[in-house]
Amino acid sequence: MAEDGPRLDPIDDGIRLFNERYFFEAHEVLEDAWRREHGEPKVFLQGLIQLCAAYHHTQNNNFVGAVTLLERGAEKIRRYPPGYLGIDTVSLLAHVDADRAQLLRAQGGPSEPLSAFPRIERKVES
Repeated sequence: MAEDGPRLDPIDDGIRLFNERYFFEAHEVLEDAWRREHGEPKVFLQGLIQLCAAYHHTQNNNFVGAVTLLERGAEKIRRYPPGYLGIDTVSLLAHVDADRAQLLRAQGGPSEPLSAFPRIERKVES
């Protein structure tokens, strides 16, 4: 049976969806990759999945759930060296930490929950 074309790297596909603000869909794609993973990247992927879920929660105004998942996801990603899997984790985590602080302030009263969502930048070596 012939394939319909080149297969996308599921991590790249998940990152693309995340960057396009399709957080639920990014979560699903990355979760599929996570289920198949049995090595070192498993916890890192789980952290990315939790960030996807957190930003999906912000889109649905569930700021309590978002804060919790931003914290859990960032904690997992911090276990890995900067640039793990080619991902600019330093910039990503800085944005996640700022978003978490902003959402915590928003829980105290009316304010703008988030002004901009982060982007995940990834360099894949050829």
